[in-house]
Amino acid sequence: MSDEETTTETAEEASPAKEEPAATAAVSPENSRELAQKFGLVSGEEIRHVVAPSIFAFWSMYMLGLIVFAVHMIFWWAGTFKTGEDASVLVDLIHIAADSAPTVTYTMLMLVVLWFNRMLNVGTSGKGFSFLLFLIALIPSLIELDDVLSSLGVTEKEILPSFFEYSFLMWGIGWGAFIIIFTIWTQRSYSYAITSQAVILQQDFMMSRSRRRFLYSNVQEINVRQGAIGKMMNFGSVIPMTSTGLDLQETTTGVAVGASVGPEVNEGDSAPTKTGKRLIKAFLAILMFQRTKRGVSQNPKHCFFGVHDPWGLETKISEATGEASESALLTKIADKLDQQAAQ
Repeated sequence: MSDEETTTETAEEASPAKEEPAATAAVSPENSRELAQKFGLVSGEEIRHVVAPSIFAFWSMYMLGLIVFAVHMIFWWAGTFKTGEDASVLVDLIHIAADSAPTVTYTMLMLVVLWFNRMLNVGTSGKGFSFLLFLIALIPSLIELDDVLSSLGVTEKEILPSFFEYSFLMWGIGWGAFIIIFTIWTQRSYSYAITSQAVILQQDFMMSRSRRRFLYSNVQEINVRQGAIGKMMNFGSVIPMTSTGLDLQETTTGVAVGASVGPEVNEGDSAPTKTGKRLIKAFLAILMFQRTKRGVSQNPKHCFFGVHDPWGLETKISEATGEASESALLTKIADKLDQQAAQ
């Protein structure tokens, strides 16, 4: 009799272990404790799956770095090499425009890149990258302005050192490398986890750290977004929607931000001054204009952003949500009572 009781108790103790899902390749017994500390798990909570943005998630930032590098290479090529006799008319026109007035042409071209970047309303259309592009566009003009003011006698000597010249080759490599390295750093700062009790979205970037924790009981809907490029490369965003929708619904309005930061027109200004200020405000308004885009926010802090195989991840979250739901718990309790009654 004691052997039967021992066998029954052993089977009852082993049965809960069989119900636990097997760890994925991303989670092993060796690193489970480290992951628990990283994501701040509570007592009794276990990691089911860990994911991170794919290499294609921040494709717009990589493309911007390559575009900035390509623009610099065009002007370096125009100032270093000459076109051959068999060159096409388009190549000749590009060479003439880039070689005759490189500073002015470069500044205007980079401002066009800035304008298109704002209009597309992609991941690089925010204020940070817009300011960076504006700075990249103006640096050669500021260096040349320093030389002009010194030659005209406006300043006693050049403010910048004499060796400080704008080399399109070196600056192009520098700006392109900076944007790409920053993108890689940003991409690696995001990490996401599916646990036995919640989904966790975390960012650890430089000196800042943020974490969002969605309990399965609060998840009302799971939204999957996958564009054309994401469908080809098999990546997309998985967005857990809560009942409140806090920080998950975003509206980006196409307002002329530049007009609000331009110089103010005062009543005491002369007519030429007023005209100049209005022109500056109009220029900044056109430059900083951004088309309207409404929809669910795909902020990397608020969703599983740009992850590989988003539909498979959506299935995992749905399964975990079902296991943690009240009906699933009641079913487990009923099965347990039936097993005890049968014994």
